Amino acid sequence: MRTSTFVSGVLAAVLLGAPAMAQADEAASAIDARIARALATAWSDDTPAAAATAPAPAALAVQGRAARSGAGPNIGTVGIGAVGGLTELEIGPSFRFWATDRIGIQAHLGFSGDELGPDDVDYIRFEPTVIVAIGDFGEGAVNVRPYVGGGLRVIRTDIGPFDDSHVKPVGVGGVEFGFSGVPRLKASAELSLSPDIDPEDFDLDRRGPKFGGARVAALVHYFF
Repeated sequence: MRTSTFVSGVLAAVLLGAPAMAQADEAASAIDARIARALATAWSDDTPAAAATAPAPAALAVQGRAARSGAGPNIGTVGIGAVGGLTELEIGPSFRFWATDRIGIQAHLGFSGDELGPDDVDYIRFEPTVIVAIGDFGEGAVNVRPYVGGGLRVIRTDIGPFDDSHVKPVGVGGVEFGFSGVPRLKASAELSLSPDIDPEDFDLDRRGPKFGGARVAALVHYFF
């Protein structure tokens, strides 16, 4: 659990700094909008009537940058954050990257343990997956982005002198929520499904995590 405590501290520092960076994003977006309006006005004043209907190239670039700072997904930027297990208590770092408007990759590393029983228990779950967005829904302040995908689930368990590792296929489904007030911060809820681990591999009478196929987790990512 010492590793889990260190990881949790690092993640807390990142997430506590996110609101300040989000406020800077909002201010930059407002400045971008004012610059876009000023450039569009100057373009129309200084060009013939036939060309005045076309926005200035610089204004288009500024408007596009301002639009990307809304509630929608952050494409081409790296999201760093945290995952928290809901079906089984665990916490750890999480990574997400939308390479295109629909295709992305992510990886979660969850830590759990029990140092109060007769035998210490250390449990690690690592899930790298490829995800595909189904679409983007909602307008204005909130964007809802459901996704599905698949990959691997790697589980490492140490219970006293006993240790074991398993690699299983996993399928995931979730929803990413974006908010225009904090355009770089995204919250997600996710379900992952994997074949059950063979119970003969473990002593079920001992204290430790239950190994089931379904896991529900809450996630938060800040996109840089």
